[in-house]
Amino acid sequence: MSVEKNELDGLKPMIDDIGEEKKKNRVLLLIILLLVLILIIAGYFIFKVKSDQRVDRSPKLRQMNKLVTKIRDMESNIQEKQNEIFRLMKEFKEKTGKNMPLANTLSLTKQEEEILKKKIHEEKDISIKSLLNDIIDKNNDISDLKVKIKKIEAILPMPHIVNRGESHYKIAIDYLINEKGIEKDRALELIERAALLEPLLPDFKVWNFYSGKEYGTFVTQGNASISPNQIIRKTKKKLVDSRDEAISERDKLSSDIETLETRRNELISQLDLLNNEKTGLIEKLNDLNKQNVEMQKNINSIFFIIDLKKNLKKKEVIKAGFLKSYKLQDISNEKFDLSVDLRYNNAINISTKELNLTKISKIVLYPKFYKDKVDYKIDIYKGGKSALLVILSKNKFKNEKIVISVE
Repeated sequence: MSVEKNELDGLKPMIDDIGEEKKKNRVLLLIILLLVLILIIAGYFIFKVKSDQRVDRSPKLRQMNKLVTKIRDMESNIQEKQNEIFRLMKEFKEKTGKNMPLANTLSLTKQEEEILKKKIHEEKDISIKSLLNDIIDKNNDISDLKVKIKKIEAILPMPHIVNRGESHYKIAIDYLINEKGIEKDRALELIERAALLEPLLPDFKVWNFYSGKEYGTFVTQGNASISPNQIIRKTKKKLVDSRDEAISERDKLSSDIETLETRRNELISQLDLLNNEKTGLIEKLNDLNKQNVEMQKNINSIFFIIDLKKNLKKKEVIKAGFLKSYKLQDISNEKFDLSVDLRYNNAINISTKELNLTKISKIVLYPKFYKDKVDYKIDIYKGGKSALLVILSKNKFKNEKIVISVE
């Protein structure tokens, strides 16, 4: 009995060790199961992120836009430096009474640059030396910029060089239908969403991109003498000049009416004829006045859309890219059906009742380049029951279109 007891006492530590080992195995198994579960969850989210990246509609298009924007900025920089060279050439002639020693200073060869450097070395006037050195520096900057542009263009699809008489619309149609083989109806739908520039100048570069879902087109200056932005400004100026001409014509017609009324008193025998002429002129004047009133109203008004953020997102008025904030999309003018004439009013009332909303907590104005507290301000009253958007910089908002997003 004593021996058996001793044997049992000797086995007890072994039994305890086996129990402990089983406990350890259970804990280890639980840890392994948790790790597997974590890996499954992590894999799901990684797959989801990659899937989201795949459904992103235009990453390539955005990259193309970014590269073309770089080209556009560098072309603008080249034009600024060329204008500065022309100014320096004029200053050289005013100071010396002579033309530049070289006929062409915008694309110097190495030999021409050496000739100019020799001229600088021989020049005794420090200000003239500095002026010529500035010309060389700016010419080198232009050459460097042109090299950078060529490097970027090398990784982009070939642009279309504009010929005289071509339109952006025709270039876009030819690209989508003839080069990409897209059906005409689909091509027209894509072009409708694109920003086209008219008119185009010869030697402008038109960049066309098609990602399979979206079409993008951009215009850069190329070898043209002026930039696309200058074309836009000139077109806008032409519209304003036409308005001024119409107002001048109205004033002239008004003066003509007075003259006709004076003649009517002198030529009473032609009263009926003059009355008919007067009536016709008055009708024209009234038409011009109506047109002018409408034109003045449009020029001095701000046009806007106001809606809940979720509705604007649903209608694709605003849209956010992957990990990017919401931006205003390209929207047709007819959708901006609300307006305020800034000559008489500079505020827009926003109420929860009109929006079928319980409380206003946040208001965002698009496009976002307008600055809060500088160009406009937003005040929310009555615990979020109403709000007031006040235009501070009227001139910036005249004849412009905004979207007011309410949350």
